[in-house]
Amino acid sequence: MTPYLTVDEVAELARCEHKAVRRAVRQGALRAFQPAKRLLIREDDARAWIESRPVAGTPPRNPPLPSPRPGSTAPRRAGSVAALREIERKAVGA
Repeated sequence: MTPYLTVDEVAELARCEHKAVRRAVRQGALRAFQPAKRLLIREDDARAWIESRPVAGTPPRNPPLPSPRPGSTAPRRAGSVAALREIERKAVGA
């Protein structure tokens, strides 16, 4: 049998505010019982709620740009040395 936790204990377990736990109960994302004036949540349900939204891998900060066409003189990445040299060449030639 799984023990029952209070809202504050679930919040401590999830390392969040008690308001987030109460919101999850209100929205139906977390099952709770109220035999008296206090909400009780099964520990298994609390852990399932915590683990219900895993964070997906974050995208790289600077995703690589597509490779230039063969024979193209365009720089491979924005902000690269080649791009700076191209800007300098255009500025001097102007």
